[in-house]
Amino acid sequence: NCFTEKSSIKYLTFGYGITIKNWLCGNMGTAGDYSYQAMHYITLLAVVTVTGVLLALSLYWRKDANRSRKLLQGVALFHLGFEILWRLIYLFVNHAAVVSLWPIYPCNLGGILLPVLALTDCRCGKRMFYLFGFLGGCITFALPQGIFCNSVFVFPILKSVLQHTGLLLIPVIEYASGKYRPTLRDMGWVVAGCLVHLVNCEGIVRLLGFEGDYMFFRSGLPFVIPGIPQFITLSVFALIVLTLMCFLCDVKGSVARIRKPLHQ
Repeated sequence: NCFTEKSSIKYLTFGYGITIKNWLCGNMGTAGDYSYQAMHYITLLAVVTVTGVLLALSLYWRKDANRSRKLLQGVALFHLGFEILWRLIYLFVNHAAVVSLWPIYPCNLGGILLPVLALTDCRCGKRMFYLFGFLGGCITFALPQGIFCNSVFVFPILKSVLQHTGLLLIPVIEYASGKYRPTLRDMGWVVAGCLVHLVNCEGIVRLLGFEGDYMFFRSGLPFVIPGIPQFITLSVFALIVLTLMCFLCDVKGSVARIRKPLHQ
């Protein structure tokens, strides 16, 4: 039971190393569905709080373009850096195959695209992907299937939480600061963005050898009508919600867009 000082240090270092690796790989606690339990609600409270604080700052600095830009850049750089970091961890710690790092889910693709679009100020890209990413982030925390999959807040859970939080924060900051406002005029771009996700999730990932329901067309989400394929009900529901959000985010401009054809 007696260790020399040198052997004790080695033992402690080795022990902490194993603990950190297990945390990064998610090999801790008890596996299971912990959605709608304490971990989920505490996380949701933290996400709502952070989103509220950044929303308030964006509104407060609305007339200060320099501060607004720095706030957006800070969030986008952190998000993009984390997207790179978790892939490196999965590659070198979890020993994941390189092909598995491809953004196979819409949130994976959005996690890369949204911060890049924010940093480059790409207007057409924002119209295509911002609203879909924001809606995806909201639905994820409301229906967090597969995220809170362990009794311990392991790294894979943190990864999903931060990724979807970024999908919320970037569009919120842009909207509050007046840099981006969805409108019905953008619906063509929004649909184009949805098609990009569709091609990626149902086409490219198949070419890479993945098998699964990455667009959630065949999942257990509550969008099922007996006798109607779920991809139809989910697609119609998504388009209705996206159209409604475009309308509500710019009621005046959207009404003008609707009235314009009537006067021609």
